[in-house]
Amino acid sequence: MKPTILFLTFSLLLFGCAPKKVDTQKYCDELMQVDRDFNTYSIEHGKNAAFVKFAAEDVTFLAPNSYPMVGIKLLQERQAKRPDTSFVLTWKPIYARAAESGELGYTYGIWEFKVKASPDQVSKGTYTTIWKRNEKGEWKYVLDTGNQGLEEEKK
Repeated sequence: MKPTILFLTFSLLLFGCAPKKVDTQKYCDELMQVDRDFNTYSIEHGKNAAFVKFAAEDVTFLAPNSYPMVGIKLLQERQAKRPDTSFVLTWKPIYARAAESGELGYTYGIWEFKVKASPDQVSKGTYTTIWKRNEKGEWKYVLDTGNQGLEEEKK
């Protein structure tokens, strides 16, 4: 009888502790939505306000011809010095991936930059944003970067 109890106990420990595959689709859906909300906020309030509002306290921002900026204060200072009323920056996330823990994830997609005075003057590119869930349960970006120079999609 003792070997049976020992076997059952061992089996429960072994199989009861097996890692379970977590469905991360919920987190991916959240990331896609927060990235779309980020875009909408940029359209309604300007790029500078959006990039500050959706940033984590420990954000790292990568920009062309610039060293990485680390921290929300440096980002706020940078955005305050750069007017954003002459253009509109929009983007569309096309993919999201999240960790099983629901604490980190990323999105990537296509961005478009339009100069208001010259509607035909449009730049396009790709971007990647890395997101972290904060202590309030909100997704905030911790790293954002993009590439310029996207050709028109061929059909």
